[in-house]
Amino acid sequence: MSKFGIIVNVDKCVGCHACAIACKEENRVAPGIFYERVHRSESIEKNVISYFRVSCMHCEDPACMKVCPAKAISHGPAGEVLVDHKKCIGCRMCAAACPYGAPMFNADGLGEKDWFGGKMPLAPAPEREWVVRTPGKAEHCTLCTHRTSKGEKPACVEACGIGALLFVDWDKLEGEAKELAPRAKAMNAAAGTNPKIRYVSSILDIEKMKEKV
Repeated sequence: MSKFGIIVNVDKCVGCHACAIACKEENRVAPGIFYERVHRSESIEKNVISYFRVSCMHCEDPACMKVCPAKAISHGPAGEVLVDHKKCIGCRMCAAACPYGAPMFNADGLGEKDWFGGKMPLAPAPEREWVVRTPGKAEHCTLCTHRTSKGEKPACVEACGIGALLFVDWDKLEGEAKELAPRAKAMNAAAGTNPKIRYVSSILDIEKMKEKV
């Protein structure tokens, strides 16, 4: 059994946004919708600027799952928090409950064609199941389960050229992951959802931060 997540090494991140761009491209996220954002925090006392990604935290005990009246939210095979669009009724109760502001709603029905001014690209990619969505349904980061199920890293992790994002299996920590794990903290720990996206920072008090996507 695996329990996938990401360790975000804030001390390494330079705020290049490569992870956010890779997420947009990989998932063909509609204009105005973001599965992850790169946040900035300034410490005047220490004269340091910190950058870090924020997304669905793929919680062990998700607040969204508890309130969904349609039972459309569940854990995937490696602990990912996933939304079943066939069940989702678009009530937005998940968005109200999520401490991290992760659920997004594409109410306008924008899709892949809207990336190219209303036209499809000259050489469109083959249709991919994970980029097909229904307007009005909840969506958020899936931890790229379509990639990780084939042994690949999430697109954001693969795109990070300086190694600030580390894809981990919390049940099988090895190498750098095992070294960083004791220092990796859950954001907004008081929310009590036990996120599998955790942060390492020598500057920020991660557990008290209440950042949202």
